[in-house]
Amino acid sequence: MARQKNAIPSVQLTLSVTEQVRDHLERMTQSGMFGKNSAETANLLLIDAIRAHIEKESPFLKLSE
Repeated sequence: MARQKNAIPSVQLTLSVTEQVRDHLERMTQSGMFGKNSAETANLLLIDAIRAHIEKESPFLKLSE
């Protein structure tokens, strides 16, 4: 089944990682528990990390006034 289009608009962000990080992402992807490729796995992990910061009310995520 094809993946549904995102309900929320998104923007593209390019990240550079070390070969070791890329290798970890590839292994995590192969486990089948994350994304369908390394980029999707990295995206899901980043979203989870940001949600964790939001839940603990991290001062880094507060909007400047």
